Amino acid sequence: MSDAEWWQRAVGYQIYPQSFYDSNHDGIGDLTGIQLKVDYLQSLGIDFVWIAAFYPSGGIDNGYDVTNYQGVAPQFGTIADFDHLVAALHAADIKVVLDLPLNHTSTKHPWFQAAVADAQSPYRDYYLWQPATKDVTPNNWESVFGGSAWTYNAQAGAAYLHSFAREQADLNWENPAVRQELAGVIQWWADRGVDGFRLDGVTHLKKRADFADVANPRTGYFADFTGVTAYLDALKPVLRRNHLLIIGETGGIDMTTAQQWLDPETGYFDLLLEFDHVHNWELAKPKLPVAALRENLTKWQLAMADSGWIALFIENHDLPRAVSYYGNDQDYRRRSAKALWLWYLLMRGTPFIYQGQELGLTNAHFTSIDDYRDLDSRLYYRQQVAQGVPAETVLEELSERSRDNARTPLPWTQHRYGGFSDHEPWMKPAPDGERVNIERESHDPLSVVTFYRQLVRLKKSVPTLLLGRYELIDTHDDQLYVYRRTLNGDNWLVVVNMSDDVATTQEFDLKTSELILTNLRFDAESDDLEIQPWEARLYHLRKLE
Repeated sequence: MSDAEWWQRAVGYQIYPQSFYDSNHDGIGDLTGIQLKVDYLQSLGIDFVWIAAFYPSGGIDNGYDVTNYQGVAPQFGTIADFDHLVAALHAADIKVVLDLPLNHTSTKHPWFQAAVADAQSPYRDYYLWQPATKDVTPNNWESVFGGSAWTYNAQAGAAYLHSFAREQADLNWENPAVRQELAGVIQWWADRGVDGFRLDGVTHLKKRADFADVANPRTGYFADFTGVTAYLDALKPVLRRNHLLIIGETGGIDMTTAQQWLDPETGYFDLLLEFDHVHNWELAKPKLPVAALRENLTKWQLAMADSGWIALFIENHDLPRAVSYYGNDQDYRRRSAKALWLWYLLMRGTPFIYQGQELGLTNAHFTSIDDYRDLDSRLYYRQQVAQGVPAETVLEELSERSRDNARTPLPWTQHRYGGFSDHEPWMKPAPDGERVNIERESHDPLSVVTFYRQLVRLKKSVPTLLLGRYELIDTHDDQLYVYRRTLNGDNWLVVVNMSDDVATTQEFDLKTSELILTNLRFDAESDDLEIQPWEARLYHLRKLE
């Protein structure tokens, strides 16, 4: 493995800046707040941070409705604060990866404002327009957030496309000037010391050129992944020239395209964020079956075994808390949080921790729509209630699904507001912050964060756990996830009971193995073949069965 592939032996940590740490007493996390916690980040053993969007924005979608790609929103600080943060992270041997929303800008962006003001402006072609009236839309395309994907603008005399909120106008990537603008943005940040980007919304970029109705109005008009390659080709020179780590957000991508986009010679990305194991949560309440997890994740592990590298994650700023979705956040919160970390960390790929995940934080379980800040959640609530769904039912759904579940302020201490701020936070704090916080967890040898640190050190010290092949051992049940990692005759076995019941199996022989790590006490009295609820074990095999 060359130094250029450092990310293959790295662990990443995603920061949602407004909820990380408030340094200036306004209730909103900021860049200086991140800088003040670099020692904590370093203590986790991470190698890079992925910082979610902090650009000046229209304030609709928490930074993802950008009004200026080359700046910092005032609530997060200044460019000088950013430069200081980069210097502090680099001094701690932590690289910096930024989120870059590619699909759209805010309708308050100067480009869009110029496009609306003058039909002859070159910026008119920066966006996608179609003839329309206030009451007649161009086609049946729908926004991801619901409703038509078109909004009529009276001043422009036409409708513009927005795959997301109406305040987020889709960019026209067919226009070479748009591609040049975004390449310039990448270079600008690279010149400031940025080490990589997570390219947001890549699979949304290519739209149907005929603007015809589609069979699936929600996704059918941007499903041409082949057409995206011309856009990525335009960015490739600036990405390669600056030796940047490039992470592609590629929901819905097929295996063949993934392999092509990850090809080290002809591809575009170093890592892919695929969503097969997290998008299915919408279809399976309250938990995704273990058998489905085995199938989905093994499919990707095998497909990428010789042709690419993937990101390993179970949380981010768009997902509910993993211990509430995959695990048991009531009876086995701590144990299941540890089990989930051992389960996915030790697969082949680069693991990501989302802030607070290392504490085993649970969903927020808000009981009032007034507690929610997420645009998508509030829109969904209004739409469902308007259709006659009881408010209590919608709130119960949001308590499981809302993106705000993972966006609550990070609890640092047991003090008011979790030590996140001495001012009322922009969002209601996470539940149980007095009991579950970084200060308390960091001093507890049996805590979730202690287990996280221990496992990070272990994975980095064992070549097989970094680079070895993945082999599923299918137990044909809906409890156990068991797999082997192998490299040059060295063999490790991961056994995780992802259920609330005792599991037993005869699919593997543990007598030929040495137990290296478990999320239970080593002196726990149990038969080797009797695996306790949410028990996770790591074995070093003396020989293959």
